[in-house]
Amino acid sequence: MKILTRLAVVSIVAVAAGCGEPPDDTHLQEKVIAGFYQQHLKTHSPGIPSADELKQLQPFVSQALFKLLSQASETEVKYHAAATDPLPPLVDGDLFTSLFEGATAFKVDSCESDDAHASCQVRFSYKGGKADEEEKWKDKLLLVREDKQWRIDDIEFLGSDQSSQREYLTDTLSSIINEFN
Repeated sequence: MKILTRLAVVSIVAVAAGCGEPPDDTHLQEKVIAGFYQQHLKTHSPGIPSADELKQLQPFVSQALFKLLSQASETEVKYHAAATDPLPPLVDGDLFTSLFEGATAFKVDSCESDDAHASCQVRFSYKGGKADEEEKWKDKLLLVREDKQWRIDDIEFLGSDQSSQREYLTDTLSSIINEFN
């Protein structure tokens, strides 16, 4: 009888260990956002990312957003190649946050999602050269599930009045592509 009891306990423990809950979607969404902004803050390049920078961001963005970013990057290259005089970039300032200067820190505040879409509020801050100079704001990241992975599909710029962006990142990119091609 002791052997049967031990086998039953071992079986229950094994089944319980193997039947863990699926990963929390909020954690996975936060992980994608964190990876994206950690990469972006590492290079902190203003304007439209170059082809090399896009390769670094690709794991975090949807196929549709990656296509728009790639088209905008190609448009920027053609725009400058066709110019006889030096021209300013097509996007001046940070492309992925509301503040022209970009962010120096970020934190995901909250995410709401269904099976295929998520909306995450992200709190940003920018600390300038002066100790008391700090700007804070929030933007909303829109995510989609592609191939069972969460990916950033758009950014809604909610924050700063200093933004040179349209209301959504995809609108800014589409405008550049349509205007300069």
